[in-house]
Order: sequence, then C-alpha cells, then structure tokens
Amino acid sequence: MIISSVWANAVRLCTRLILCLFLTSTVSAGEPLRIAVAANFKPVLEQLVAAYDDDADITLSPGSTGALYAQIQNGAPFDIFFAADKQRPERLDSARFSRKRQTYAFGRLAFWQPMNQATNTSSLTSYRSSIAIANPRHAPYGIAATEVLTHLGIKDLRLINGSNIAQTYTFVHTGNVPAGLVALSQLIMTGEKKETYWIIPDDYHNAIEQQLVILETADKRAEQFVAFLDTTRARSIMIDAGYRLPEPR
Repeated sequence: MIISSVWANAVRLCTRLILCLFLTSTVSAGEPLRIAVAANFKPVLEQLVAAYDDDADITLSPGSTGALYAQIQNGAPFDIFFAADKQRPERLDSARFSRKRQTYAFGRLAFWQPMNQATNTSSLTSYRSSIAIANPRHAPYGIAATEVLTHLGIKDLRLINGSNIAQTYTFVHTGNVPAGLVALSQLIMTGEKKETYWIIPDDYHNAIEQQLVILETADKRAEQFVAFLDTTRARSIMIDAGYRLPEPR
C-alpha cells in the first residue's frame, strides 16, 4: 500500500510538471503579445497601443469578427481577441477557449455620402442608388445595417456587401459605391466632413456590443493591457473615436 501511495504521488507530481511545462511553453520569451481585432476597431487599437507603451511588443491581426473567430477555433495563437459583437466571445467563453471576457465598447453606425450631404433621416429614406454595407452573414455592423433598413422600411436598394466594415468603408471612399452604412469611428478617425454623414440613432438597431476575450493560453501581459482600457486616457481615446463605453469597472 505504501509503494502504491508513493507511486500515485509521483504520477501526480509528474503530471503537474508536464502541465506547467506545456503552459509556459505556449509563450516563449521575446514573443509579441498577439491581438486579433475586428476591422472597425483596428485604428483605435493602434492609438491605444501607442498610448499604452511605445515600446510594447504587440502584434495586431485585423479581420472580420467571424473570420477571426474561426481562426481561434482552429488554433490560431492569439492572446486577446477584440470582437465586433458579443456572440463570438460568449461562444469562446462557453467552449473554455478564454479565461476572461468583457464588454469594451458599443459601436455606432453612420450613413455616409461623400459627394452629398447626409444630415438627417431623409438622407437615407430618399436615397435610391447602391449602398455598401458589411456582410450581415458574419459582420455585426452588417447585421445592424440591415436592421436600420428594416426599421425605416427601405427595401429597394441594391446592397453591396463588404467582407467586413473596413472593406465597406473602402468601397465608398474609392467611389466604387456612392454611399454606405459604415462605422462612425471610421469617419471620425479619417477626418471625413461631418456634413457628408448622418449618425444613425441607437434605437434604429440592436446595440453593437463589442466584447473581448483573453484566450486561455495567453501571456500574462494580456491582463495588463486589458486593465489599461479602464484608464482615463484609454477611455478618452475610444470616446473621441465615436464609441459609447460601458461603465468603468
């Protein structure tokens, strides 16, 4: 019995050692903090990274929320995921891919006509040409855009789908599509003229609640960066970029 007990304890000790070695090997010394970020939030996150630490070794990987979510499910080695919705972070949390989840911002939409004024509801309700929106199949801003059109009873527009909100903005910016429902933050960050866009009222669509997750195997630096988001400096950057924010934690 004594031999069995000693053997069992040795097995448990070896198991713990192996687990520790595995966890510590997931982040090697000198590797950057890897952040996957929804396309709409990338310019703001770049400002946040600069404000956090000019010398911080942080790598950003932008894309659509749906595409980044799929990459994480397939083992992409990210530390933090800034999504443009809350559904994908919730799923990752439920599947135990993450060790922390929280809401970091609420996105806002705007109807943008670079060559014309767009300052009120009639700017959109009287519009009759093609309009760019993010693909509602996997882009939260696209889902919100379709909700806006339904709310206003608009059915006869030709919709041009961008793979994400960044491509949607590009369609309009390059003149390939004359107008679009884009992220307000994009227009503010690029300095577009205020008279060319109309900010969609928040009650025209469901809230674009954007959540982040810290992945289960993330470097401990991930918590430090996420904590920075609650500072006055970080919150000012996000508010100035056109986002609504949750109450400070």
